[in-house]
Amino acid sequence: MRKILSFALLSMFIAACGTSATEKTKQETLKEAVTQFEDSLSKLQADPEKAKTITSLSQIELVNRYKAYFQAFPSDDFSADCLFKTHMIYESMSAPREARAYADTLLARFPNYKNKVLVLESLASSYDINEPRDTAMVRKYYNLLLAEKQVPAQKKKEIKERLSKLHLSFEELILEMN
Repeated sequence: MRKILSFALLSMFIAACGTSATEKTKQETLKEAVTQFEDSLSKLQADPEKAKTITSLSQIELVNRYKAYFQAFPSDDFSADCLFKTHMIYESMSAPREARAYADTLLARFPNYKNKVLVLESLASSYDINEPRDTAMVRKYYNLLLAEKQVPAQKKKEIKERLSKLHLSFEELILEMN
């Protein structure tokens, strides 16, 4: 009986170690796929002529790699960066709904994310600039920014001024300032 129990425990231990090694390999493989593609695109962007060859399909491929990593390892710190970069790519592609969804997921899953202030600013701007404007959401994200300690006093002053003139579109605000 002891031999059977010992064998069963040893088998479970070996299986557990095997799963861990498999997961580690999968994590490393996915991370490598992301970083290699990022490196390739970065090299293309360094040359203005080659940068023109970067298509939306390349950006979508990178987003798909970010998503694969995040879905496989949702609590890993690298996943936070994947969500952030996915948000930024969708914003650059003029896909604000998708961009906002990934930014909100990032804030919900990683409330202390290192670039939280940038994410909040991006969300506030997205709701402020893109049609249809959603002033309630602009107010929400600007108020979250005001609550962040690392936001400089001058930036907080600018945010409060924007909130006081939220009835104006971004374009109207610029015209009023001139």
